[in-house]
Amino acid sequence: MNVRDRFFYEIYGQVKSGEDVSLVSTDLGAPSLDDFRRDFPQRFVNVGIAEQNAIAVAGGLCLAGKKVVTYGLNPFPVTRAFDQIRNLMASLELPITVAALKAGTATAEAGMSHMALENISLLRTLKNVRIISPSDETISKMAVDEMISRPAPRYIQFDPFITDTLYDEAEIDYKKGFALSGPKSDVAIVATGIWAHKLKKENLPVRLIDCFALPLCEKEFCDELKQYKRIITIEDGVDRGGIGSMTLEILNDFGAVIPVERMALKFGNGYPRVFSNRNLIFEQEGLTLDHLKKKLEGRES
Repeated sequence: MNVRDRFFYEIYGQVKSGEDVSLVSTDLGAPSLDDFRRDFPQRFVNVGIAEQNAIAVAGGLCLAGKKVVTYGLNPFPVTRAFDQIRNLMASLELPITVAALKAGTATAEAGMSHMALENISLLRTLKNVRIISPSDETISKMAVDEMISRPAPRYIQFDPFITDTLYDEAEIDYKKGFALSGPKSDVAIVATGIWAHKLKKENLPVRLIDCFALPLCEKEFCDELKQYKRIITIEDGVDRGGIGSMTLEILNDFGAVIPVERMALKFGNGYPRVFSNRNLIFEQEGLTLDHLKKKLEGRES
């Protein structure tokens, strides 16, 4: 199943076991929510297409002692409700979990207005908000475990094209925020979300660092990066403020000098003005496996 449904089925199981979790939806459903709405109607609130109101309602429920998840369609739970996230979650530290379907260019067919290109960049500017991008079902399931055991402000984005279990729970240190796979080499690839998923499956002969939760443990992350002569970051988002920027910032803060090449969405000719699709955008932006492999082979700078 996809990572969103794994998340909501896990919440359903937790509530059946006695956890006090409420869901606030912005008029968005899912097959994995059908059982929850049927069996726990008093815990399900549909506020309509009103993302700002969803965060406000969730804040009220949190103040009443509830664990709350809001659910909406990206990019709107962040771009429309940034003020509410900033004040209620970052400032007041209300333990709301904002769960959002679609990440990056996953909704390219709906046009520029529906692509969540800047969400990670925006939320990285806030203190106290944890950003989670599951690259497999295990990380998605563990996000629920963390939400239950350590209530805190969180944003979780689900890419609908991420399915399957790629990690065992024993491989994941959730507090650390990143997972390692692949053999050690001179090059490390830093990725998140769909690209971490793709590269984990691709099994390239280099180290993959899957940054599934931000902010991550910066010293441990930097200690890992110091082992490589070259770093490539790749992400389905804008090149400013994302994991490429994060990697450069952390290396700088710890005084490490390692070449970093960033693969991300630059939109040198401006944002797309026609309806498109993810694969076409990746091709136009040089954000493909072929381009990455050429970089690894030194055939493309």
